[in-house]
Amino acid sequence: MAEELRQKPGRRGLRVLAAAAVGLVGSAFIWLVTPYNNYVIFNSYISDSYLPTAALLVTLVLVLAVNPLLRWLRPGLAFDRSQTAIALAIMLVASVLPGHGMLRGLPYSLADIPRRVSADRRLAEAYKAMDLPPGLFPDRIGYQAETPASDWFVTDLPPGKHVPWSAWAGPLVSWGPFLAAAWLMAMGLSLIVLPQWRRNERLAFPLLTVQEALIDDPAEGGLLAPLFHSKGFWIAALGVLGLYLLAGANTYDPESVPAVPLSWDLQRLFTEEPWYYLPSHIYRARIYFLFVGVAFFMPSRIGFSIWFFVIAYALVRVVWTAYFPPYNEWGIVADQRSGAMVAIALVVLWLGRKHWAKVMGGLLGRGGGEERRRDRRAGRMFLLGCAGMFAWLLWVGVPGGWALFYVGFAFVSSLVIARIVAETGLPFIRIDTGYKTPFVKMAPLSWLGPVTIWFSTVIAILFELGSRVSTAVMGTHALGLDRRAGPRSQGRLALGLVGVLLVGVVFGGAVHLWASYHNRSSIDGREQPLNAWGVGLMRLSDADVKAVRAGQGFQTTYNQPAQVLFGGGLAGVLYGLCMLLPTWPLHPVGLLMVNTFYGNEAWASVLIGWLAKVLVVRYGGARLYRSGRTVFIGLMIGEVLAASFWAADAAVRVGLGLPYRAVPIQPF
Repeated sequence: MAEELRQKPGRRGLRVLAAAAVGLVGSAFIWLVTPYNNYVIFNSYISDSYLPTAALLVTLVLVLAVNPLLRWLRPGLAFDRSQTAIALAIMLVASVLPGHGMLRGLPYSLADIPRRVSADRRLAEAYKAMDLPPGLFPDRIGYQAETPASDWFVTDLPPGKHVPWSAWAGPLVSWGPFLAAAWLMAMGLSLIVLPQWRRNERLAFPLLTVQEALIDDPAEGGLLAPLFHSKGFWIAALGVLGLYLLAGANTYDPESVPAVPLSWDLQRLFTEEPWYYLPSHIYRARIYFLFVGVAFFMPSRIGFSIWFFVIAYALVRVVWTAYFPPYNEWGIVADQRSGAMVAIALVVLWLGRKHWAKVMGGLLGRGGGEERRRDRRAGRMFLLGCAGMFAWLLWVGVPGGWALFYVGFAFVSSLVIARIVAETGLPFIRIDTGYKTPFVKMAPLSWLGPVTIWFSTVIAILFELGSRVSTAVMGTHALGLDRRAGPRSQGRLALGLVGVLLVGVVFGGAVHLWASYHNRSSIDGREQPLNAWGVGLMRLSDADVKAVRAGQGFQTTYNQPAQVLFGGGLAGVLYGLCMLLPTWPLHPVGLLMVNTFYGNEAWASVLIGWLAKVLVVRYGGARLYRSGRTVFIGLMIGEVLAASFWAADAAVRVGLGLPYRAVPIQPF
């Protein structure tokens, strides 16, 4: 097939267009159904992970139903691996938009600001002093100003009113250049680091292992990829699906349908001092099969480090709280993670220094081979994106030094989250520096201003909280799906994926606006307003903006710089030991998961998957490990199928006017 396509470039172009069309149709499906499922029904999120449920569901329909039928009836129309990779790549990147990656946070936060300013004289005075461009918000900023577009967005439309689309034209035009520049930077970064990490450093990329198995070509004359011929895969997938079918049915009829417990609570064993200081995630946990499955594909050192550091820091909390109070766990550990993030970024850049030098050194040249042209395109995308973000920040009034710092933070957070997922494969993970851009509040008060402190929260929303579904991570995996793709094809795909994001912010944004203007709360009433989390994000900056304007500094009960330095130093030492001693067991990635929601949710499942891998390798060797891979992929796909089933079940029940219950499958 590959030889045939090389000989017929016209036909190859048509096949690429067909794959792109399928990817865009799947993306439209993701943008349409995600706000309805996640917020209106308030069900398990279907796009907010690095193994997004909606994208995988469309892919499974393609590889298990559509493609086999085409291979049977019209073999020439069936997608090969490269085409399926293009379609999945587009859907992976499209999944950035509808949730944490952008639309769950930014528009809802912007809508809440005019309402708060209108009701708070001091806050209105602070915003007036900032003199932000008025187009950033859907309504006029001012004390006791009327804010209909914002009020209706957070509540719902009054009778006879229509969605005020024109009110959102200003925010789209104002924020659009910054978002486009950020996506260009992140996609350029992905195109730069992928060859270095995959070919030179040989990182594990566990999620790519899973995705490649799903889209693989069948054997000669076959209809399905080799993975789907494995009994172990189907036993594991259907077994997990069955467990969740019972769990969901039990929520509707607990007296008639038994459920196999997947969680445990051992609190009664830790009721005496000092053990009652243990954090609840140690004695109260549950199994997530996505984490169990992906842990099997992690390097053993990585899996061990994730659960070890969670337990180690829990013991630190016990000792510190019992014998050396007080213990500001939230702030101290967040600052240690901030230092570790910087240290990891520096080590990663040092390891890839020759590759980065080659990319940047070839920016001004012309010609060369395909790899050189790809690197030139990657470098230009990256630098143009950084320059665009910097220029936009200057335009909105951020001082030049802080604008440079915020661009640097965007780069570092994108680099680090891409590295973490490349090494661990964790589908649920994000950078967590305490809902803030680190180091800002440690600066002298004379360096700060209301605009600077306000945009520190904006940057944290887009690049810290947004790292749960980062463009850099999705871009790296999307570009790496097809190992047969040449450098030229990768470069073109990278630019095309930026275009997907630009289309998606308009299309997906319109869907979010429609859903929010027509729904005061989720259908079951559990969430009011519709996206309370997103609405409240920028409120974190109100007190800080007022304090800075009043000349008040920020104080902590501990030595903040010392904690940052400790975290950075520990991460640097651990990374050094990993490079010097192949058998050294601790990797600094564990530090970035300590005391975070996803670290707390994942550690027990990662422990199970890590232990399974250790036992399989020790007692069965490489042969058993290779054969066991399909079983652990099956565990992961079974959980994806279960999440898809209960999302569809809730949507059908709502459509029929029947009562429904959200069945939690994956961590929110």
